[in-house]
Amino acid sequence: MRTWQVSLTIILLVTGFLAVAQWRAGQPLRAQVELPTQRVQQLAVLLKQQEEARLALEAEIRQLTSRVQAYQRAVAEGRGAAETMAQEFAQLRLILGLTPVEGPGVVVRLQSEEFPGGVLPVLMRAADLAGLVNELWSAGAEAVAVNGVRVLATTGFRDHADDILVGEVAMRPPFAVVAIGEPLTLQTALKLRGGFVEGLQSIGLQVTVQRRERIKLNAYRARLQFRYAQPAKTQ
Repeated sequence: MRTWQVSLTIILLVTGFLAVAQWRAGQPLRAQVELPTQRVQQLAVLLKQQEEARLALEAEIRQLTSRVQAYQRAVAEGRGAAETMAQEFAQLRLILGLTPVEGPGVVVRLQSEEFPGGVLPVLMRAADLAGLVNELWSAGAEAVAVNGVRVLATTGFRDHADDILVGEVAMRPPFAVVAIGEPLTLQTALKLRGGFVEGLQSIGLQVTVQRRERIKLNAYRARLQFRYAQPAKTQ
């Protein structure tokens, strides 16, 4: 082989070796450059996804919080309405006499006076008892009972043989009429000069009025029934 051919062969081999060495040396560098760039892109995508998830979660939390607040308002309003209805119902029962009550007031005792010499006592009538009860109502009594029987606005007083019917309960003298209200006001109203009580005393009935600091009345026990009165229809 000629000398120039040998030299050319050696030069080509050395050049190839250098090229391969340079390529191998460049591969890790390229990988090192490409790898961080790729990871940054992946991290950016992941970060964006997490940010979107966080925003969606915050929106859901706001929505749920709003619903909870709405439920709380509804419960509060419902509780307030229920409490108001309960108070009104209790007040209605009180007005109707369906609840035992207690408070200050007066005790009025009413009976026929005994006359000596066999003189018959004055016969007490239902009108006498009803008039006394009406005097108490007019004087501001808030609750009244006759011999333990609660009296309402619808309670009737009737004569029945020797008895007086208070509602449907038959009674005979003596009577204890108990009323809850301002004691002094009730007593003063009953003792007015020329008033109803003085009229009863003038026909021979004994009437005494005593103030009490604490009186307790039972609830009305009979059945409340309206056969003709119905709630009016609103237009």
